[in-house]
Amino acid sequence: MHSALRTIFSILLLLFFSTSGPAEPDVREQIRQATQAFKDITLTCRVLYANVAELKKIGKDFPNSYEFKTTTISYKAPDKMRMEGKLGMVTVAIIINGNTKSIKAAGLHISKKENIAKQPHKRQGDLDIGILTDQLWQDYIVTNVEAEKGQSGQLYKITFVRSNAKDKKLVLWTEPKTWKLLKLEKYEDDGTLKSRYIYSSHRRYGPIWVPGHIDVYNRDGKLAGSTMYENIKVNSGIPDSIFKP
Repeated sequence: MHSALRTIFSILLLLFFSTSGPAEPDVREQIRQATQAFKDITLTCRVLYANVAELKKIGKDFPNSYEFKTTTISYKAPDKMRMEGKLGMVTVAIIINGNTKSIKAAGLHISKKENIAKQPHKRQGDLDIGILTDQLWQDYIVTNVEAEKGQSGQLYKITFVRSNAKDKKLVLWTEPKTWKLLKLEKYEDDGTLKSRYIYSSHRRYGPIWVPGHIDVYNRDGKLAGSTMYENIKVNSGIPDSIFKP
């Protein structure tokens, strides 16, 4: 009898303390409602730290993104991105507009275009900046949403994949109500961790929370690079002309 009571009591405790949350459509709708007024963002990304050897463990070309000490980034929802920086005296601009990606280096008379319709990994959007919106469900396939307990309270863990790389999962952690992006992990197709991004120093700009600091760690847990955001402007009305391929 006592054993049966203990079993019932244990089950009740488990049910009482289990972390539950809204199903995936509810989370998506909450994020959509909270961030639907977001239209565009411009900012300056400054490199604070870069360890080439540790960055190469993430990908052989991964250190290239840290060669620009400062980069001006402009993003206009849902599919326009412009990143511009200097390598020495040469200004380089990478532009994504729908299914077209172009690279321009005026000083070297370089202008290349490519169709990335079948290469979604070459797209970049608000998630790459560190912003979570309903666009996640447009750019990726969301496979799971679950609630978790974090140090500061309840979090939501969202697992998703790209349409052309369904074995390489991505996992993010976000805070309910504010929908701050706190952490993002990328995995190889064999399930091993590829990289981990930690977002901090968030500030609210209109309908969204934007991180001010981003640290990236490699599979060994070593800090590989750190960046910070400056001169952040949200919903300033970026003209489409700057995204001309």
